[in-house]
Amino acid sequence: MTRPWIVATAILAVAVVEIVAYLRAREFMLIAAGVPVAIALCCFVWVLLRPEKKEKELVDEMENGPAEMLRHWHARAEMLVDRADGNRADWDRHLRPLLAKEFQLSAGLRVSKNRRALESAGIHLFGAELWCWVDPADSALRDQNTPAPGRAALDEILSRLQRM
Repeated sequence: MTRPWIVATAILAVAVVEIVAYLRAREFMLIAAGVPVAIALCCFVWVLLRPEKKEKELVDEMENGPAEMLRHWHARAEMLVDRADGNRADWDRHLRPLLAKEFQLSAGLRVSKNRRALESAGIHLFGAELWCWVDPADSALRDQNTPAPGRAALDEILSRLQRM
């Protein structure tokens, strides 16, 4: 039962009762008009005080709600972590650009401005063995079937980025 439906029904009921009361018993017109109005007011109060079911339905139906965004983020994170256990081609194609971009944003350095400063900051932060997996210039078309460094290296890289 919605508010417009209650209003339309109440107006129609008052009109019908008034016409019947006018034709049959004019002395009861006031009472006859008051009963449908009282019922309509009770319906309004009931609609206002009842628990809202629509809000819960809207939360469930929201396509871009927080729960949906969290599900997408979680699925993407799982996919990226799985790529860490893949081969070097997957790492170079999917993880290296993200890690390099995060490092550049965190360090405030860009490859285009000063490549040597970026490289020395990367080696200082990650060490030589991890920097080769973050360095944006190190993704070459060499043996792409070699294994990626794995989840442990990705975890260490991310923890060092987080501490930065």
